[in-house]
Amino acid sequence: MSTENEIILQFAPWESFVSPTFWHKLAELKLDHDRLSDSKRSITGHYTNRNASGCLLEVDYTAYNRTAQPPKFSHCAIGTIYNKNTIEEFKALDKLQLLVDEGKELLADMCSGGALRDPSLLTRFFVLSFADLKCHSYYYWFAFPCPLTPTLKLQGAVRKLRDLANSSSYITALKALPTESQNFFILYANVEKNVVEARSLSSLDEKEVEFCYFGFADPSEYEHPAWIMRNYAAFLLQQCPSFVGKPLKFLGLRQNQQMNIDDSLVWQVIQTEACDLSQSEDIKFVGWELNKNGKMGPRMVCMRDSMDPAKLAENSVNLNLKLMKWRLVPDLNLEIISQTKCLLFGAGTLGCAVARNLLSWGFKHISLLDSGKVGFSNPVRQNLYTHADAVAGNRMKATTAAQRLKDINPSAEMAGYVLEIPMPGHTIGESLVAQTKEHLEVIEKLVQDHDVIFLLTDSRESRWLPTLLGAAKEKIVINAALGFDSYLVMRHGTTRKETGDDGQEIEGLKCINGDQLGCYFCNDVTAPGNSLKDRTLDQQCTVTRPGVSNIAASYAVELLVALLQHPRKELAPAYYAQSGRGKSEEAEEKVPEGLLGILPHSIRGMLCNYENILPATQKFAQCIACSVAVLNQYKKEGHAFLFKTFETAKYLEDLTGISEFKRLNSEIIDFDDEEFDMSDSDED
Repeated sequence: MSTENEIILQFAPWESFVSPTFWHKLAELKLDHDRLSDSKRSITGHYTNRNASGCLLEVDYTAYNRTAQPPKFSHCAIGTIYNKNTIEEFKALDKLQLLVDEGKELLADMCSGGALRDPSLLTRFFVLSFADLKCHSYYYWFAFPCPLTPTLKLQGAVRKLRDLANSSSYITALKALPTESQNFFILYANVEKNVVEARSLSSLDEKEVEFCYFGFADPSEYEHPAWIMRNYAAFLLQQCPSFVGKPLKFLGLRQNQQMNIDDSLVWQVIQTEACDLSQSEDIKFVGWELNKNGKMGPRMVCMRDSMDPAKLAENSVNLNLKLMKWRLVPDLNLEIISQTKCLLFGAGTLGCAVARNLLSWGFKHISLLDSGKVGFSNPVRQNLYTHADAVAGNRMKATTAAQRLKDINPSAEMAGYVLEIPMPGHTIGESLVAQTKEHLEVIEKLVQDHDVIFLLTDSRESRWLPTLLGAAKEKIVINAALGFDSYLVMRHGTTRKETGDDGQEIEGLKCINGDQLGCYFCNDVTAPGNSLKDRTLDQQCTVTRPGVSNIAASYAVELLVALLQHPRKELAPAYYAQSGRGKSEEAEEKVPEGLLGILPHSIRGMLCNYENILPATQKFAQCIACSVAVLNQYKKEGHAFLFKTFETAKYLEDLTGISEFKRLNSEIIDFDDEEFDMSDSDED
């Protein structure tokens, strides 16, 4: 056959189009699932031959689905993503070898008949990428592997479908072809037998090549066919070696917006040299996509500007937490942290520090309760307030702190409540009874609606009501209190009952289960009174070394997080070394650890010697805050009981019986020393 009018057929290269959702999903998978693994992951893409623009292959978040689900009027492409852990690995990877490896997999599908059963394998692609999750930047390079086979030569002019003889019968047959079968097919046209029909690729018969148009959904808008025809032709010539040297007709199916296919193109080509693709070691491959500058190299996209600022902040906040799961704490449960609702009684020095630490751990539901205003002495110690808040003169701590927390993490739910906490021994005047009842109802509802209660107020008596409510409503209660250079952080024993194993017995250690641990008031044998009465200024204010509050706040939040990660939550037991049982240091080393370490009952620290001790105490049966007598009386009388305690703290002492302890303690018995003469002569 003459080759004077034959020219080498050119192909329109693929152009990748990456939806932002593709990168968002990659970031999610990298953080939550792949972590340090850089194993390849199967993905899918899609392309369309309807009103095509350029020669696009698109990927979006659905690329990671296990089952390909291309959009309507689109066809599936099979791909792989290699996401490396570092930019250095991304740069150092042998790109040529990677293309060869992927190309060999393509050839394996061609030679094994896999592509005959699933023609979408001919549209193979892969992505080499590096996700800089800290900066929200993604480096990537698409490749569409294709074997370097002898050239296809175009015979004659490119023709449109409508210009062919019997085009109407061809169009009718093609319109009967389902969309999902249009990616690769055969248009069989035997005019002599008056047979024109669209067939699946699996019906390929090399003896009927003269009657066949090898059809494919062509995403190219140019006169040149799309890159996929190059693999299509290589596959056909490998399956049917007799096609070498014979004219082959390819039909690029193209649809306009109205689904008209008249402008589909037909190319008649010939390959005169044979090529055995089964000898893959001798085959070279091409297919790397050029970058935007038309050069061989990767591309980079920064998603920071296209992301919603609130979503960007949320992703950044969670980055450090999710990285913990990569190596250090793979079993860390971040979901329970984000769902736990925390109520902070007090929005002062401790309250601000605790709230900031809660945000750092990913808590998204924080409420603050305080009745104070921001003063000039507050901003230097309380990190959620500014000098401008103090100058304004009317900024309430609770609402201001909530707004500042919202400014820091817009995706979190914050609320501030300006409320007085009624206290034992602080008599309620007649004019304030109605307001106090309203405040009590709000406080009770807040405690009911939250999971964790933090006691962060600056007086002992202001912690009594939250302690009582936390016990009555079975909430987790975390307490933090400050001295000048000392601090106490503790978890209250829970009133929640649950069947389960008690803590294990360990030699040298005393075990107290979570429902038997004491509360803040369990070590007292006196009811709280008015601590501000008859006090000088330095006694009325919380005077502490500045670092103490931050230490205590950090311990309080870390104790809560460790508690939430324990299988038994607040029922987790606490251990302490028993005296007189040998070396206490050896016993302490045996304390069982949870996911984040040991779970003490309380932490008492001193800055003067930089030392912590971890005592544990049991519930006091006559506690004025969490004892059965107090809880039953509250459940029985409600607000009436509370108002009795507000009137006089002695009511609690009488109710629990500790007033009798005080009476006995006040009786001083005098002894005559002579009656207890312990001279040596009396000793045996």
